[in-house]
This record gives sequence, structure tokens and C-alpha cells, in this order.
Amino acid sequence: MFFKVVVGLGNHGVLYENTRHNVGFATIDYFTKMLGYTIWKHEKAMSVFFIKIPQMNGNLLFIKSDGFMNLTGVPVAKICSFYKIPSNEVVVICDDISLDVGHMKITERVGTAGHNGVRSILEKIGPGFIRFRIGIGKKQHPKMNLADHVLSNFSTEELEILAKKMPNICNSLKLLLDKGVSSAINIINK
Repeated sequence: MFFKVVVGLGNHGVLYENTRHNVGFATIDYFTKMLGYTIWKHEKAMSVFFIKIPQMNGNLLFIKSDGFMNLTGVPVAKICSFYKIPSNEVVVICDDISLDVGHMKITERVGTAGHNGVRSILEKIGPGFIRFRIGIGKKQHPKMNLADHVLSNFSTEELEILAKKMPNICNSLKLLLDKGVSSAINIINK
């Protein structure tokens, strides 16, 4: 089995660029740049920015929504429908508040864990897609509003941690894409 679509979750726009919620965008940007691809094309009809990378077994499509994360399921469903891609050939890179900054976990066939971007995709394409979860850290204090936390910027220290861990995050994503879920889970989820 191989993957055909990699979705980086985030909110489009300068206002959200360095927020915790946009770690999916940051990861997919770093990863595609690592592969030598830096120009994102905009497909207005599908509401996505995309990079298409030729593979031995077909194209691998990297996408970012051109709108808000909570509605990401709509463009993902359009892409999957147009290219006839089943949900089990989709990887979703998302932020996770239950993991420390820069830590990773791969999950399959689980719920949304309260993540509205993941919920939107689940509602539109159904279960089966892989979640490549990247830690953004817990709320600074328990009473803090969750939306305020995920839409806040990383601290300078957290950005340094993330910058140091990003090569390993991207190598882990490459492992998932090259070797599949079982191999990646056995190594990454230790």
C-alpha cells in the first residue's frame, strides 16, 4: 500500500503563520522543500495549494487548504473525489496538544481527539486516513481557552526546539511514506 495525498493542516493567511495550529503547514513546507520542491500552485476550484511529486507508482500530492482548518474536509474530499483516492491513501499532518513540542505519533482508525480539522476530514472522506500528529505542547494553564492556546504563537524556546526536531519529523514522515504504517509506527511511536 502507498499513499497518494499528504495534507498539512493549518489556517491560511499571514495572521496564522507562526501559530501552534499551523504546525501541519510548517511541516509540509519543510518536507517538500527538503525534497527540492518549493513552488506551491493554487487550485482555486478545489480550494487548495498543492505540490505534485512524481513517484514510481503514481503522483504524490501534497496539499494545504486555502481557507480555515475547520473546513479542511471540503477541499480534501474534492481532491479525493477528483483523483479517485480512498481515505486509506491519505496522510493528515496535524497538531496535537497532548504531545510535547516536536514529539510525534502516528495513529490510524481513531477518532478526532477534539481536533476540528481532523473532524472535518473524517466527516467528508470517512475513516481510514492516517494521522501524523506533531506535539505543540499543553495549555500554559488549565483554564486557558483551547482556541487561544492553539492559535497562539510558539515561544522563542519552543521554536528552537521545533527547528531542531523538524529534520527528524520530516525523516519520520518520509519513513511513513516509503515504508508504510506498520514500519513507521514501530519506530516512531516508541
